[in-house]
Amino acid sequence: MGASVLLFNKYQRLVGKTLTAADGRFAFANLPGDTYSVRVTLASFLPAFRDQVAVKAGLDSVLQIHLATLFSTVELRYTIPTGVMSEDWKWVLRSSPATRPVTRFLPEEASIKPDTEASSGLRPRVFSGTHAMLSVSGGDGGLIDSAQSDMGTQFALSTRLLGKNQLQVAGTYGQNSVLTPAAFGLCAIYSRNPDGGLGNLPEVTLTVSQSNRFGMPLAGNSTSGGSAVAGASPVLRSMSLSMYEVAEPVDGLHVEYGMTGESVDYFQQHASRISPFARITVDMGKMGEVIVAYSDGGRPDELTAHQRMRAAEAESPSADLLSAVNAMARMPQISNRDDRLELQRTQNYEIGFSKQDGATTYAISAFDEKVSNGRMGLSGDLSSLSPGDLLFDETSKIATYNIGSYARTGFLVSADQRLNSSFDVAVAYGRLGGFAVGNGGFGLGNSDQQNFLQAGNRNVATVNLNAKAPVSGTRITASYGWMDSHSMVPSHVFTTQSTTLSPGFNFTVRQPLPSFFGMPGRLELTADLRNLLAQGYIPFDSEGHRLQIVQSPRAVRGGLSFTF
Repeated sequence: MGASVLLFNKYQRLVGKTLTAADGRFAFANLPGDTYSVRVTLASFLPAFRDQVAVKAGLDSVLQIHLATLFSTVELRYTIPTGVMSEDWKWVLRSSPATRPVTRFLPEEASIKPDTEASSGLRPRVFSGTHAMLSVSGGDGGLIDSAQSDMGTQFALSTRLLGKNQLQVAGTYGQNSVLTPAAFGLCAIYSRNPDGGLGNLPEVTLTVSQSNRFGMPLAGNSTSGGSAVAGASPVLRSMSLSMYEVAEPVDGLHVEYGMTGESVDYFQQHASRISPFARITVDMGKMGEVIVAYSDGGRPDELTAHQRMRAAEAESPSADLLSAVNAMARMPQISNRDDRLELQRTQNYEIGFSKQDGATTYAISAFDEKVSNGRMGLSGDLSSLSPGDLLFDETSKIATYNIGSYARTGFLVSADQRLNSSFDVAVAYGRLGGFAVGNGGFGLGNSDQQNFLQAGNRNVATVNLNAKAPVSGTRITASYGWMDSHSMVPSHVFTTQSTTLSPGFNFTVRQPLPSFFGMPGRLELTADLRNLLAQGYIPFDSEGHRLQIVQSPRAVRGGLSFTF
């Protein structure tokens, strides 16, 4: 009885404090579903710690902690003192009723040669908590922003260096049927635990990639594809370096910020950009959270990655591996403008509010963005268009068209209902800035051509479903995104809520398989179907030529993963 219990949230901020009752029980009521840490202290006893305590909505989480006196359990560890005794140990020694000197002998080898095998086990292991994943996939490579080829091999490895440093390495390799240089990518992510002793070092991500899919003219087109020359095989090479940092200047205020530097080389042309980003979360307790985000340049992938990792960290033990592999599927947002390579630049201001009520999470987000060198996908007879504004995609048979600059606003309201630990459904509705096909020539923002896109706010809605079969362990993710008919709504990745909006019907299945012959690790079959009903294709005529706007190409892919 009388033990002091401190409760910390996932940011290691104190959120509760209590004392144990006469029978040693303690409780914290009405906690939001999240991951917590507990510290228990009492005079004459050693302090106890418990990390990664998962609290789920609608359930009581019971935690048993047994305190021990200094001499109730004696464990000899042959170590060499490296610093001053901590305050916790001093406090326990002064208050213990059985304080007495403790002596021990160290082996001569350990006292003379501290780097020998006798003492090496007392230091942090060089590599610990290592797990890896190897995946082979293939199918229709119809994803415009995917780095995968028709047949791809991916690997990912995650490990801790010296106990405090987290390192993730991922790569992908794919070879098309044509004789062109192979497509590949490498990604390395370094992060350090906050209690690592060197302060809160930033998370650093380095990505390099090469793609052979751009620049080949489409069959049946009279144009040569702009800067692409018939018979040539230009290669797109890109490199990016990003830093992600977290700070909590005061209680209830969580700040995430950083920047990404990106460089792209394609067909003897070079483009680069610096993309800063930031997100501020104000915790108002039971009233909810207010979130403000800002980004300028490329997509704020670091913000969205950490946002989704927090949502899935307790459900998928390989979430960090999947995030590293997914980093390889982020192709640069490139296009051609007057025969010059351009990178899309987006300046985005976003504000959101979320509140958790039991097992339901409500959220609303609004944004205002300005885009330069915007892009959209086109298919069909492109001979009437200016080749200097087209970038051909050989893999998906879709050309990227530079639509110039535009500005838009929008909002999205969502509700996420977790029925139990294996079933979750979310619905959302909003109005986002988009375009409808109008009459006249082709072009947006080009002074020498008439506008064919009419800007305005468009209705959007989505239903997202996540489920896990209790016996087979099958994970199913399905979504259906609806938009106003004959309208094109550029994709917007929200950083103030986790709801995603993808056009059409999308379906993903992950099926674990039993291991064979006592093989360690686990096998998993995956199937990924994008825009299965081929929705969002908008037909129109340009000077008598039949074209289609493609918002999300239909694609079917499958693969086999081995995680160990």
